[in-house]
Amino acid sequence: MKEALMYPAATALVKVLAGVKSGEKVVILTDFLTDGITKVLASVVCSLDAEPITISMPPRKGHGDALPDAVAAAMKEADVIIAPTTYNIAHTKARHDAQKAGARVLILPEAHEDILLSKGLRADFAALRPQVEKLADILTVGEFVHITTALGTDLRFSIKGRSGRALTGFANSTDVSAAHCIESSIAPVEGTAEGILVVDGSIPGVGLIETPVEVVFKEGKAVSITGGREAEQFRKILMEKNDEEGKIYFVGEFGIGMNPECELENSMLSDEGVYGTIHIALGTNAYIGGTVKAKGHYDMVVKGPRVEIDGKLILDNQELYLFEDKALNRL
Repeated sequence: MKEALMYPAATALVKVLAGVKSGEKVVILTDFLTDGITKVLASVVCSLDAEPITISMPPRKGHGDALPDAVAAAMKEADVIIAPTTYNIAHTKARHDAQKAGARVLILPEAHEDILLSKGLRADFAALRPQVEKLADILTVGEFVHITTALGTDLRFSIKGRSGRALTGFANSTDVSAAHCIESSIAPVEGTAEGILVVDGSIPGVGLIETPVEVVFKEGKAVSITGGREAEQFRKILMEKNDEEGKIYFVGEFGIGMNPECELENSMLSDEGVYGTIHIALGTNAYIGGTVKAKGHYDMVVKGPRVEIDGKLILDNQELYLFEDKALNRL
């Protein structure tokens, strides 16, 4: 019964977003905690006269952890990779190498049996694409970002010389696609972030935030994380991923959620995609245009931000200002 409910979303993922074609080799990568949706995805792949190759591995220990060599080798031979896994594989060398070899990659981190029932998958991906790509272009030509919120966020950093990323949901061989986590993002210049970020949305491994978490940044690095239970839990997660250079505390990413169907639900794909939110990540960004190679990547979601790029208002009160024609700004 549940597979029948999953089938429409599975079809959209495989046929529309992954763009699977007849004769293609499609690696479906899961782990022991997420392999409940393998069958329905493989069934759709077969219906398109493509060849599904299903791989189930032990769950990684955290977001961005390295994949087994055998898995990495199989990924490099694939035309398409669909990866509903417990932890995010986006920030892994295996994913990066597979795309360099020509594979199209569609990831679904923090996957579970009901992920194919997520509201975010109801989005009109084609209609949203122009706005996502426009914002990515603005990030590419931008130099300086300023973020504020009513709760006290006041954060500034440089993006000069970095390329904006348009995560439209459509799999490709140049950048990762994260299904309904539709966003425009960029890797900030290392060492430039200064100020305070007040996190009131969610944090991977911590969950939805009840008591806001205040993160203080100096010279591009988180130097203080305070708040309640959630702040303490986040500090412990980061300490476990820390190294001698403290790379896990570096700002790794800035993104703006662009999916009006997503809701905050303690799921990375949905939370980061929520329209009008922003997320600031700590840790690895080497595979998305930066230089930091840490032992993880953790996105902190913030609600209701005001975002300015080079002094020009881009986002305020969940309203985007991308085009001169206001009608084009509506999602």
